[in-house]
Amino acid sequence: MGNGHIAFRHQVIKEEDGRKVRQILSNRFRFSRRMFRRLRNENGMVKVNGENVFLTSRIMAGDVIEVAMPTDEGEGEGTPPQPIPLDVKYEDDDLIILNKPPGIVVHPTRRHPEGTLANGLAYHWQERGEFHLIRPVTRLDRDTSGLILFAKHAYGHAFLAKQMEKRRYQREYLAFVHGRVEQEKGILDGPIRRVEEGSIIRKVSFDGVRAVTHFIRVRQWKNASLLRLSLETGRTHQIRVHLSHMGHPIIGDEMYGGSGEELGMNRQALHAGFLSLIHPLSEERFSLESSLPEDMATLQEKLDKE
Repeated sequence: MGNGHIAFRHQVIKEEDGRKVRQILSNRFRFSRRMFRRLRNENGMVKVNGENVFLTSRIMAGDVIEVAMPTDEGEGEGTPPQPIPLDVKYEDDDLIILNKPPGIVVHPTRRHPEGTLANGLAYHWQERGEFHLIRPVTRLDRDTSGLILFAKHAYGHAFLAKQMEKRRYQREYLAFVHGRVEQEKGILDGPIRRVEEGSIIRKVSFDGVRAVTHFIRVRQWKNASLLRLSLETGRTHQIRVHLSHMGHPIIGDEMYGGSGEELGMNRQALHAGFLSLIHPLSEERFSLESSLPEDMATLQEKLDKE
């Protein structure tokens, strides 16, 4: 990617012979209506065999379509950059994956207008001579650590969001919970809603929004268990609410009935340790893992000594 554009290239196959450029781009790259509008407003962005064409042009097998899709450069002020340390696990022209530490908010809010992961990301890109709007594909609570994914452009964000809808994007979390979980694995299926209007606290309730969490027990101790969890849906505080409702709140999660002072945990012992996704341009699947952060690793050592 360069000069504010994302490059797409496709050689037309026999089954696509005679189709319109727009139809092929829609099927091959899943361009949205908004993206097609941008292409119509920019001259010379779509070429076939090196020549400018209209989206309504019909093409033949063997033809090469090339698209230069405008990116975010010049679109608004973006998030104010701040020099905040980032642990970059992976980055290319289309996305970036960070290993988020606990205690930092992902995006500026009224209560946290600065000092967020997004501010640090804007600074990181500024130092590289890049500009991108902050497009988180997933979010993590302030005190949840682990892998978090951002798209660098609208196409990548739309592609990855669609993956999540189709459950092709996989996320796994590790959580230390109170008590011995007797089941080796299970499904937590309970609708979630706010406890009351305006509250940030959620609860399982029949009139809530559908929420499904899968878990596998990894280890057990005398009064604690380590679970690996995956999300079928992505509700706010979903894992925390479901585990609390199950009777096994996360160690350190005081909001949902857990405690951690005696074990040295001053936040919920929840870590996003694994993700697997299909890349928006190459469409190849790749996976990343993140080991336990220092406080959770220390917690495990303490549990091993009990």
